[in-house]
Amino acid sequence: MKKYKVIVWGLGNVGRAAIRMIMEKESLILVGAIDLDPNKVGKDAGEIFGFGKSGVIVSNDVDKVFATDADVILNYTPLVRDEKGGFTPSAIDMCKALKAKKNVITTIPIYYSQVLTPDLFKMIDDCAKENGVTYLPSGLLPGAYASYIPMVISGIMGRVDKILVESGEDDQHNNSGWVKVFGYGVDPEKFPKDRLKAGIVSYYVSGVYEMGERLGFKFDDVRNTHEIFTAPEDLHPVFGTVRKGTICGHRFTMSGIVDGKEAVTLKYVHKICDDVVKEPSIHDEIHIEGLPGNIDVELKGMMPLDESYVTSAAPTVNIIPAVVNAQPGYRQAMDLPVVIPIK
Repeated sequence: MKKYKVIVWGLGNVGRAAIRMIMEKESLILVGAIDLDPNKVGKDAGEIFGFGKSGVIVSNDVDKVFATDADVILNYTPLVRDEKGGFTPSAIDMCKALKAKKNVITTIPIYYSQVLTPDLFKMIDDCAKENGVTYLPSGLLPGAYASYIPMVISGIMGRVDKILVESGEDDQHNNSGWVKVFGYGVDPEKFPKDRLKAGIVSYYVSGVYEMGERLGFKFDDVRNTHEIFTAPEDLHPVFGTVRKGTICGHRFTMSGIVDGKEAVTLKYVHKICDDVVKEPSIHDEIHIEGLPGNIDVELKGMMPLDESYVTSAAPTVNIIPAVVNAQPGYRQAMDLPVVIPIK
């Protein structure tokens, strides 16, 4: 059995899930771990998470770890934007890893860039090809749930006329710093809703474009909406009280339009206290219309409270053999052999 040597870059929630998977897989060997957290640097990458000894010490020296003999770098670093909100700084980081002649797989949403940011696509594609390696963006969203799984299900259809993918999450127990962007507990009149809408759309809308392209739809337009919901009573998430009348939820809808109708739609909800407040409702469902009829698939347990990041890490870990053996350049998961659990 071939063993693939892996570097994990970024040991946050997704990196934690990936470290455990790598340590449990016969076909994977952890050879490097990078993070800037002083509480992690200098310690064993497995022991910091309670997984036992991995034999790899966490380093904050990117260049040194990149020089390690490895097949792939899993990049789970935070998304970095430029002054205009673009992903250029993160794309530059990808190229740094590619120039180290390492294949790169990432959950960062530089995804389906040939349509959304063709300049970044060309930069990454050229860099990967020049260095004989592959770049692949993946994860749960965008990636597995927003594109891959719906397209696999569509494979049993004779014709697809419409597809709707719905998902969401309850942030009431989420202590992650990025949750602050949703302004829970803020007066909706004082909240920069247009800025949040732009950020969420830039993160997720790539799935709409990819599904539309693979289904052969020619969009007349892509429409994006953002609805804000306020608390009907005082709510009590882990990060503090959210007062009645302040923000408690958001619903984002991104739709590719054909002949005036929604052909491909992604709806995503962020909210708190779903057990108390029912709107906006959270659905993890895929709805497909066409021939022979309608198909509805519900996926439960994608983001369980205690291990919500496993399903983001798993697509990047399970696809390692396919990426290592792929032709150099910028690739998408659906262009590679089917992703299944690796040993």
